[in-house]
Formats: sequence, C-alpha cells, structure tokens
Amino acid sequence: MEIRGISLKNNQLEEVAGITPEYPFVMHRADMRTVHIPWHWHEEIEFGYICSGAVRVTTVNSSYVFKKGEGYFINSNILACMENGDNSPQSIYETYLFHPVFLSGHFKSIFETRYVQPVIQDHRFDIIELKGLSSPQKNILSMLKKASSIQDEADCEFKTRNLFSEIWLELIREIRILEKENVPVRLMEQDRIQTMLAYIQNHYDEHITLSDIAASAAVSERECSRCFKAAINRTPFEYLTDYRIETAEKHLKNTDDPIIDIALRCGFSNGAYFSKVFKEQRGVSPGTFRRATRDIPAHP
Repeated sequence: MEIRGISLKNNQLEEVAGITPEYPFVMHRADMRTVHIPWHWHEEIEFGYICSGAVRVTTVNSSYVFKKGEGYFINSNILACMENGDNSPQSIYETYLFHPVFLSGHFKSIFETRYVQPVIQDHRFDIIELKGLSSPQKNILSMLKKASSIQDEADCEFKTRNLFSEIWLELIREIRILEKENVPVRLMEQDRIQTMLAYIQNHYDEHITLSDIAASAAVSERECSRCFKAAINRTPFEYLTDYRIETAEKHLKNTDDPIIDIALRCGFSNGAYFSKVFKEQRGVSPGTFRRATRDIPAHP
C-alpha cells in the first residue's frame, strides 16, 4: 500500500488521501522536520506511532510530546495540530486514519452500538496518550508498530481490519482504566472554537471583523478573543492571517496564477502587503517561495 502525505481541504478538515467508501482506511507517513499540520479536524479516527524523534500534538485542552516508540489515539472530530517535538535530525511518525464504519460495519450493528459509538461519544477522551504505562498501552503500541509492515502484504485489507479490531478492544480496556481517574468533560471550548474557525475558513477571502467572528458562535468579542487565546494561543486575526498565508502557499505551489491575483483571492488588500506578511512568516518572498517549491529558475 502506498504511504501518502497529509494535505488539508480549504476548510481545514483534513483531506484523508486514500480513504474511499470501499476501503475507509489509510496510513500516512510524515517527517515533522519539514511538515507542520495546522489546526484541523476530521471525522476519521486517528492512531499515531512515532518512529523517530518526537512529535508534539496539541488539542484545545492540552499539549503532548510523544517520543520514539510512543503513540496516541485522537478521537473523531477533535481539533488538533501537529509539529516537530524536538531538534532531532529526524522526526518520523506514522498515522493510521479510518472512518468509524471501518470497524462498526453497517448502521446500528452491535459493533457500532456496543464498541465504537460509546468511545466516539465519550467527550472525556479527545486524545489518549500511549506511552506503554499500562498493559493495554503496551499491546496497542506493539500492534501499531506491526501495522506498518502488513500494508504491503497480500490481503492487507483484512489483516489491517483484524489488527485494528484488536487495537480497539485494547483501547476500550485502557479507557476503563482511565475512567477511574474521573477525567473531566471539556467540550464547550472546542465547540465554540471550531465554529469560529469554520467561519474564518469559509470567509477568509472577505473583509471580516472581530464582531463577525464572535457572532458566528453567539459570543461577545471579548469572549471570542479569550476563547482563541485559551484554545489555540492565537488571536482571531493572527489565525486569520495564518490561514490566508497557508491558503496562498497552496496557490503558489499548485497554480501559475499571478501573485497579485493570489493575494486578492486570499483576502489581502493589495500585493505589497501580502508580500510583506508572507516574507515575515515564511522568510522569503512569494516569488522565491514559488520558485523553490516548483524548481522554477529565476528570471535573468
């Protein structure tokens, strides 16, 4: 099976390359020295395994660093971002994403109602650390390490589903252990921030105000700013600018459109301001970035 990269749709929902109705599972592999996964969420369930170095995973509630041999579980529709966790010469991690139907089968099956939905609907567990501190964690890590090797084997689809069914049972065992710790439910913050992020992602090319962003989640401007700072440590306008630059990057990489057109399409008022902000954030001008990413020679 091909190991693919990670990309994002325009609305920051992760575009899970390789997921299909016929086979709703895919494995990705990324080097976090060169890849930063911005704030996003997806319906698919995610398991990650760190092959080398370290990866930092941040959710609305907490930030975690996972080192070589460790891993994590991220529940469905959880807002998160990933970045390099240290200065290692290599930080490789493998992530396994699958739609809940991959394990649950048909609607209202016993697999869905007894095993899958109770985990997805339990808002205490947005992310679960897998560091080998319990028997279920050790078993999950051992199976995640094995998951990579079977992707190129014959009948890998059945083998993968069987393996992740076993992983899921171990996850349920781990949740039963964690339940004794009375993990608090922290849902409202994520719901609000996701609503406001979605508004920005849908209107980033327009002139939008703090009032507009706050109104999308029916909160005050002050609460809007507080929520952004508490959840993702950014102001609303810092996130808006970040998102516009990330979107402009995609256009620079994937199109031949004039830079001024890209600037205006991404919500910047003029090309000079876009170039200034782009260089501040990326260290190079938009033109230099385009040439570097597409091997286009500079004009003499």
